[in-house]
Amino acid sequence: MSDIKLSVGALVVSGWMSFMSFGLVLAFGWQYFLQFYDDKVLYKTIVTTCLLLCFGDTVVSGLWCYRWSSSYFGNAAALLATPQEAIATLWFFPTTTFIVQLWFAARIWMISMRKNLILPALIAILSSGSWAIAIWMFSKLVKHHSTLVDDANLVFPVGYAWLGGDIAADMCIFVGLAYYTEIRSRKQRRHHLLSPTSLWAVTCRMIECNVLPLISQLVLIILFKTNVGLYYILSDMTIAKIYTFSLLISLHSRTPIVEAISHAAISNSDPITFTRSTINATAVQVRQDVHVVHDIEASPISPYDKMEIEHEFEVRKGSLADEYHDSPHHHIGAGEV
Repeated sequence: MSDIKLSVGALVVSGWMSFMSFGLVLAFGWQYFLQFYDDKVLYKTIVTTCLLLCFGDTVVSGLWCYRWSSSYFGNAAALLATPQEAIATLWFFPTTTFIVQLWFAARIWMISMRKNLILPALIAILSSGSWAIAIWMFSKLVKHHSTLVDDANLVFPVGYAWLGGDIAADMCIFVGLAYYTEIRSRKQRRHHLLSPTSLWAVTCRMIECNVLPLISQLVLIILFKTNVGLYYILSDMTIAKIYTFSLLISLHSRTPIVEAISHAAISNSDPITFTRSTINATAVQVRQDVHVVHDIEASPISPYDKMEIEHEFEVRKGSLADEYHDSPHHHIGAGEV
């Protein structure tokens, strides 16, 4: 009876958690498309791809649970064979992990004022290596397809490198985002009050810094190395949704108005007409928004937005005045702001 609880029981619990986590991610994805309906095509493509991968991962997890708990229940030969659904998951959640880690690497490069190239490159290398190992494991199991024990012995000497690469990439992402959004910006704050509101804000900021995927990877290692049966599958069946949730939280943390200003400044798209008074007011307002000193919970603009706007302001500060004096009609393109 204990063997059934540690095998079929663990699989059923993991399947239910997979469905629940997918429902949560789907709700946040719907909210993202409602709030950022005019977001960049690249961002919407990334979110859509991750949601589709989560959907596929949830479907194969549900099929695996159904067959083991009903169709194959009591059939020892069928339960000992490596499930095709388990092999399919090696395509869905490593690909989701790969996409999200690359997105966070690009985000770190952006919020570092495009100066820190070493850390994003390291994250990209670790993520690409882990994804390549996962695809190798997937192809190997598709061709071999024996028992669970034999297949585990076949791929898991290399599988440890896959898990280690993902954990190292997540640690780099967490350290990089925590430094640029918390540690460096904290030096400019006058007050560091410890209150329930500030604790909640710090918790949300840690989620934005990709801490949940890092924890899930560590939990996977712990469950796999301890004597808890197949309960380590709990992390396998939910990890794609956890990464997508972290991505959506990071996208939701942006301020829509500031994102629009930053996008217009980079794309040099729509011209904006200024007078002398509005130029001074705009410069003062941007400077105030960037360098305002207050507690973390009172900030209407996320650290990502502050850093990107500060970078654009510093780069284009000199060209703003030059364009104004050179133009007879005092028209300045949005790309000069």
